[in-house]
Amino acid sequence: MSDQLGKDVKEEMNNIRIPEDRLNHTIEKAMVRGRKKQRRWLKKWFYVSSAAVLIIGLLVGSALVSPAMANVVAKIPYLGSIFESKGDIVIEISEELREKGYKVNGLGVSYPEKVIRIGIEGDKDYYTKVRPEVEKISMDLLKSRDYDAYSVKVNRYEEPKVPQKDKETQQRSEDFQLIDSGVREELAKRDIEVIRLGHFAKPERIQIDIPNTENRVDVIKQVVSDVLSNNHIHSIPVEIKKVNMKKEEQDRRWREILQIISDDLLGKKGYKVRMVGYSVHPEPEIQAFITLSSKDGGAKDFAMELEDVIDKFLKSDQMKEKINGDDYHITIYSKDDKIIN
Repeated sequence: MSDQLGKDVKEEMNNIRIPEDRLNHTIEKAMVRGRKKQRRWLKKWFYVSSAAVLIIGLLVGSALVSPAMANVVAKIPYLGSIFESKGDIVIEISEELREKGYKVNGLGVSYPEKVIRIGIEGDKDYYTKVRPEVEKISMDLLKSRDYDAYSVKVNRYEEPKVPQKDKETQQRSEDFQLIDSGVREELAKRDIEVIRLGHFAKPERIQIDIPNTENRVDVIKQVVSDVLSNNHIHSIPVEIKKVNMKKEEQDRRWREILQIISDDLLGKKGYKVRMVGYSVHPEPEIQAFITLSSKDGGAKDFAMELEDVIDKFLKSDQMKEKINGDDYHITIYSKDDKIIN
């Protein structure tokens, strides 16, 4: 690629605006904490698309593309088309089916299988009739984005059997509702911020996360004690965890960043990504888990190319506000969970 062409493409990239609602969209489900580096995985439900800038990053980087990445380049969609989409593909499928009147109850994605599962309410005759229609609509929407990594499975929805809670569990649940509302209300009166409040069973304890700038620990513990006493709840040990608010804010931003880049990386076979994750400890890190074994020929070259694709996207003008000057690194894991970049 000539220098001038590279400059022209970069200038075009800088003129593309990512809609603010996409950048600010946050994941509320399916983030679980791993054991290494407090890793967080994006397992299922919702993401935000990012193909156009990601693709530009790939093209600007080099005129020479390794054989391992040739398939990726061949599948690049039309530049900018991703910004015309309706947002998350799972939400789009759900909305489209409901707008057409289908009785959808339950829709989500399982990883790393990448299966979009759709539950249909109604009797057997209705389910048999609409199943092929639902599958076709869903597959057409996936194809419109070139998301060839997903499959669709439509099942007849059956009301799950909810296990009866034993008396102890039921009582603990009712107690927590009283504790949570009472403690939050009383601490708010004292201008004490509560980041998280949890009631754990084994060992039984109440954990309250507060900003690391808050020093009124004794006041908080007294409030909890008073709330327990006023509601005739037995005494429960209280643990106070101070949270670094800068890290908390950084965690929020990098959760959103992962969300933005994940849609295309997971949705298109060419990227060979089976899972994604992130961590902000000790510094921000984006993690991509690919389908190639560390022993596969070209796996390391592919991983280096993929790292470059992600890095150029993160360095784009559209992502500056989200990155906020953070130093970060990108780690690519092979199928056998070895770092190969």
